[in-house]
Amino acid sequence: MPNMNLVPPQLATLTLCVCFALAPTALNAQNQAATPSQTAKPGPPSQTAKPSPAEGKPQFTEDQMKEMIDKLRDRVGNAANQVIGRIQKEETDLRIKFSYLRKPDRLDPNSYASRDEIAQWRGSVQQLKEKEDLLERLYAEADQDLGNALIQQKVNAAIADQIRNELLKSFPWSTIKRKNELMREFIAEHFELLTFYDKNWGSWRPGREPGTPSFDNRQLAAAFENLKEKINATGLQIEDQYKVIVQ
Repeated sequence: MPNMNLVPPQLATLTLCVCFALAPTALNAQNQAATPSQTAKPGPPSQTAKPSPAEGKPQFTEDQMKEMIDKLRDRVGNAANQVIGRIQKEETDLRIKFSYLRKPDRLDPNSYASRDEIAQWRGSVQQLKEKEDLLERLYAEADQDLGNALIQQKVNAAIADQIRNELLKSFPWSTIKRKNELMREFIAEHFELLTFYDKNWGSWRPGREPGTPSFDNRQLAAAFENLKEKINATGLQIEDQYKVIVQ
């Protein structure tokens, strides 16, 4: 199962460019308090001080610039991993749980040995729901969490705002929203299916085709087929959304 890739590869280049452009300002602002100020020596009364062209502008060697860029890049990477990395992990776990419920056995009541097994799978669907609820909260709080994580990494506040905005813009938000909506539908439909199995336990037998049930009651047969079609249709739509997310 591939990991969710919510951040496109080009973001690494973008972040590096931001780091390169802003590293001197950001790190100078952060380190300014720790740098002792120099007291200018008074010149002769008759002389007028002439400001140096580079006065007020920090001068850095190539090695110092590289070190500062590396530091800022590491800090941004740590903050992004703390927030986005967790979202990616939870998204991957959710997709694994989702894939279990997409197996054909889940849509064949003959594969359930007893009502107790139905209860066990109800617990699995509940776990999927809890994982989905957690993910939606993490997405909703990503803005604030990224800002806090960047500040904790001692990234200058103004720089942190720009980097956070770029990170958030990289999320495929419309796809994520649609995937979340579909996942809630999928979960509700699965709860409905398990309730159907429990309520009508023993009303089916193995059908002519492997992995299919046969009902003597036409209404039950129609209700089962309707549920099965809805779950399959929603599942396919979710898979389509994931294809976009992992690009």
